[in-house]
Amino acid sequence: MNLTVSGFAVRSLTLASALMLSTAAFAAPDAQKIADAFVAAAQARGEAKVTFDAAKADGDNVTLSNVKMVSKHGGDVTIPAVVIESPLERTSGGFTAASISFDAGKVVDDQTTITWDKGLFKDAIVPAPTEINSKAKITPFSNMEISAINVASAEAPAPITVDSVNVTLGDIIEGAPNDGQLRITGVNVPGEVLKSDEQTKDWVEQLGYDKLNFDVGIDGAYDNSKQTFTFRSISLDGKDVGKLVITGTFGGLPREKLQDPEKLSELAATATVDNAKIRFDNAGIVGRIIEMQAKAMGATSDQFVEQISGALPLLLSVVGNQGFQDRIATAATAFLKDPKSLTITAAPGNPVPIMQIFGAASTAPQTLPDVLAVDIQANQ
Repeated sequence: MNLTVSGFAVRSLTLASALMLSTAAFAAPDAQKIADAFVAAAQARGEAKVTFDAAKADGDNVTLSNVKMVSKHGGDVTIPAVVIESPLERTSGGFTAASISFDAGKVVDDQTTITWDKGLFKDAIVPAPTEINSKAKITPFSNMEISAINVASAEAPAPITVDSVNVTLGDIIEGAPNDGQLRITGVNVPGEVLKSDEQTKDWVEQLGYDKLNFDVGIDGAYDNSKQTFTFRSISLDGKDVGKLVITGTFGGLPREKLQDPEKLSELAATATVDNAKIRFDNAGIVGRIIEMQAKAMGATSDQFVEQISGALPLLLSVVGNQGFQDRIATAATAFLKDPKSLTITAAPGNPVPIMQIFGAASTAPQTLPDVLAVDIQANQ
C-alpha cells in the first residue's frame, strides 16, 4: 500500500512539474514590463521622451502601438507598431529578443523627413539604463536592416531614396563586436537634386549624368591578439561612374584605448600602417571627364590624352622623387589611354608608425613613397 501511494505521488509530482514547466515556457510575456524596459532604455540618456498608446502580448510577442520619440535636439520619430519577438527579461535589467521590428517609421525635423518601409533588429539586446549610462560593453543586435528609405528635404527639389541599409555585427568578445559589415545599397540621387546646386549643375550636365545611383560598403574586423584592425573593404560603387575600394591593416591599437573615447588620442603614439591598397575600376566617368575637358580645349579625346601624357613629367616634378614620378607617369599614361583600373598599394616590409609618417610628411614629404613602399599600377 505504501509503495503504491508513493509511486502515485511520484508520478503526480512529475506530471505537475512538467505542467508547471510547460506553462512557464509558453506563458505570454508581461507586455507592460517589456514596454517599460523599452522606454527606460530609450530615455536613459535623457535626450528623448518616449510614449506609446498600448502594449499588448500576442503569444510570445509584445507589440507597442503608435510609438513616438520626441528628441531634445530635433528629429522626432513615429513608428505605428514596434513588435518585440520572444522577449526574455535579463537579470541585469532590460530584455533580449529574437527580433524587434519597426516598420513604416518616420523621422521629422524642421528641414527633413525620413521614412522607411521595413525595419528589423535581429538578436536584440535592450539593456538597463544603468548599463547604458555606465557605458557597459553590449552588442545591441547581430543584424539590422532598414529598407525602402526616402529622404525628403525642404531645400531639395526631389527626395533621395535608398533601397536598404544593412549592418551585421559578429565575433563578440567581452560584450563588444570585433567584426562588422555595413551595406548601403541602391542610393539614388535624382538629377533635379544634382542640378539644384549651382556649383555642380554645369559639370553634371557636361558629364551627361541625369541621376546618380551607387552602393556603399564597409567590411572590417579587429584582431585582439595582434591589436590590429583590418579594413577588408571600404567601397563606393557608382553605376556608370566606377568603383573605389580601399583595404588596409593598421596595428598598434590596444582594445582598451579603442573603446575609451578619452584615450583615443593616445593611439597616435602606437598606431602603425601595416599595408594599404586603393583601387579604382572605371565604369564610365573617366571617359566622360576626358571628353568634357577635350571639348573645352577644342580638341579630340585622343589629342587631349596625348597632351596630358606628354605634360606629366613636368607636372610631377614637384613630387621630388624621380623613381616614384616615373611610376606615376607610366601608370597614368596607360590608364588615360585605356581607362580600366588604377591601383595604388603601400606594402612596407615592416609596420610603419603613424608618427614616423607624420614626421616624414612635415620634413621630407618626397621620402613618403619610399617609407611606405608605394607602388601604382594601371589596368592590372
